[in-house]
Amino acid sequence: MKNQLSTLTVLHYVYGAFICLVGLCLLGLVFAGVFLNSDWLQQQTGDPPPLFVGTFLSSLGWVLFALVELHGVLNFISAAKVQRQKGRTFSQVVAALNCLNIPFGLALGIYTFVVLGDKEVQGLYEARSWESRGGDIH
Repeated sequence: MKNQLSTLTVLHYVYGAFICLVGLCLLGLVFAGVFLNSDWLQQQTGDPPPLFVGTFLSSLGWVLFALVELHGVLNFISAAKVQRQKGRTFSQVVAALNCLNIPFGLALGIYTFVVLGDKEVQGLYEARSWESRGGDIH
């Protein structure tokens, strides 16, 4: 089952990187909003769009960028925790968030629940938790 944990770690890192790249693409909304409010566009067109359109688009882009990047960072943190066999509940919460992204996030979320729900893995996490509190497993 340790092999499954290392696979899960890699998948969380890869998915986190993928999510962060998607977040960078959302900066296109920010640039579009800035462009709509630019002086150049107002000079080129006789009737520029209302100011609120560009402002709304830019604000929406920043909010979505922040949320998507946070989601990616949470996957990186989850991968690090799985690698150290700590924070099982945190990784399950991240897996639940991943399930909202169909199809890849859903597949990763289900795989995470299956691996972290295994009795052997639960025992590994409990043993690691016991060791970190100064207990002796023997």
